Amino acid sequence: MWRRILGADWTLEEELTIGLDLVRRLKVDMVGRLIACLTVAALVAYSASIQLAALWIVLVFLNEFTELKLNRRMRDERLPPRARLVPYLVHISLGSALWTCMCLVLWGQGDFVDKLTAGAILVGILIHCSLFYSDSRLQSLVTGVPALLGAAVMIASASTDPFLTDRERTVACVALFTLSAYLAFGVYMGVRTRERLRSFAAKTARLAAQDPLTGLHNRRSFFEAVEAHANSRAKFIVAFLDLDRFKPLNDEFGHAFGDQVLTEVARRLEQSPGVLAAARMGGDEFAVLCAAPSNQEAATRFMSSLHDCVAALIRCDAGVVSVGASMGWVRAEAVTGPVSEIIHSADVAMRRAKTERVNVAEFDPVIDSTSITSSALEIAFSQALATGRIRAALQPIVSATCKSVVSMELLVRWPESGFARDPAPLEFIPVAERLGLLNEMLWTTLRQALPSLVGTSWSLAINVSPSQLTSSYFLPKLCALLEQHGVSPGRIELEVTEQVTLRNVAENCAVLSEARALGFRIVLDDFGTGYSSLAMLDRLPLDKIKLDQAFVEELKDRAETQKILKATVSLAHELGMKCSVEGIESAETAEIVTAFGCDQLQGYWVGRPEILLQAPVFLKLAS
Repeated sequence: MWRRILGADWTLEEELTIGLDLVRRLKVDMVGRLIACLTVAALVAYSASIQLAALWIVLVFLNEFTELKLNRRMRDERLPPRARLVPYLVHISLGSALWTCMCLVLWGQGDFVDKLTAGAILVGILIHCSLFYSDSRLQSLVTGVPALLGAAVMIASASTDPFLTDRERTVACVALFTLSAYLAFGVYMGVRTRERLRSFAAKTARLAAQDPLTGLHNRRSFFEAVEAHANSRAKFIVAFLDLDRFKPLNDEFGHAFGDQVLTEVARRLEQSPGVLAAARMGGDEFAVLCAAPSNQEAATRFMSSLHDCVAALIRCDAGVVSVGASMGWVRAEAVTGPVSEIIHSADVAMRRAKTERVNVAEFDPVIDSTSITSSALEIAFSQALATGRIRAALQPIVSATCKSVVSMELLVRWPESGFARDPAPLEFIPVAERLGLLNEMLWTTLRQALPSLVGTSWSLAINVSPSQLTSSYFLPKLCALLEQHGVSPGRIELEVTEQVTLRNVAENCAVLSEARALGFRIVLDDFGTGYSSLAMLDRLPLDKIKLDQAFVEELKDRAETQKILKATVSLAHELGMKCSVEGIESAETAEIVTAFGCDQLQGYWVGRPEILLQAPVFLKLAS
């Protein structure tokens, strides 16, 4: 019954919180109540009797003294909520009844002025209730009901009082009824307003804790969820996920498509069994809080299945796509420190998974103790580039038939970084792009590498991003630098990724055609892992395609992959292009791709990248 009256969401704990707030507010109001008490006592002494006035003062002061005692009891957190709240509710109900009884005493004296005075006091009681107790339905009831009952008695008495004229009776009844109804409505509306404000506050708090797109926790509320779970001393896992190919897909299909992908990933995370909370940490990064399985094997299996769920094909308006994901996770007990350290450890493991190109990585205190934060990289990278500590490295590319060096790929390394380990290119190249230093890094390493071409017939392959390609000063600057070192553009291969086929295709094709007209050779890098169609091979002005390592890893085990490789090589030759394969790590793989007609080989079996020092270093090639 009480929950029907007070609302299904009513809780004793919330009522206690409101009561504690009222205790603080009513303490300030005590002086006003005592002044009102003395004023009423004077009226009673004048209209009724001094003895009644004295009794009234004693009762009111006892009531106030009791309130001081109850205030201390309300603040005693050692007591259960019910033991703290019930005496307080009884007290405020008796206080309202005490004042109402005095109104009835004045009303019963028979004098019209006394009756109006009693009505005024009753109105004051109801105003007091509406002002102070409207935050709570329960407290409004226990204080307002005695006053409203008193008003009903006074109205009934006024309608039958033989000492009142008809006019006085009518005025008293209408006034009392109107005021009582109005103030009762005021109390009711005060409660409703409070409910609306509470609902609005809850909605605002919910929105402040949610990611507006996916409805998942945001970063702040996720930290709070992990903190709450940590305080419960339950075992749990925190995982970080990053969508691998979200950015190029978002660039190709637009933000509406990207929103669909993010929403679908969020839905999968929320509905995955074992996931206690999921959050979008920003961009295409997500975090999850999971219940920890009973043993290590089960935990590894669970995290792998969670990754597979997220990385599965996504159906959206643009079709069926695969974005892929890198995941890092950590058991809470593996980290000593605050919640922020646990979440950071999962983030570190995720970045290691991305760097090592594995799907899932568990946090390892030994391995990940050498992790480097993005902020630390940003601070150190600019200085390293300015002081010449960013170095060029060359990796050989050989002819598939005679195994002689035909080209070198220009790579970048950061030796002597000052960190516990040297940062990997996948770590600091995005930093260079964020800092706007990608071009400067290329010019620096190119100046180091160009002298190595002197006295050789090698060509030099350099990686060019779409942003560099579309820059108006990129090609003129590159040509000027080559001229300074006496190297013709014909010895430079510009390696572009399949991202040039995802956005501004016409503009990219025009720039590539311009570069080719200047003598540069154009190479499509990482072919077979992206999203461009075979039709793009004919549309782009290409001289060579380079098959990615991931494409050849399954050559030995899958006949279908061998057929695809053979068809791709044949198509490239039909279009007048050479075909290069990277990731050659064994003689067996080299023999297979050579048998299928591949022209050039690159990989650790051929030769590892070697950092250029002050003078060029001759590379030892595998034979």
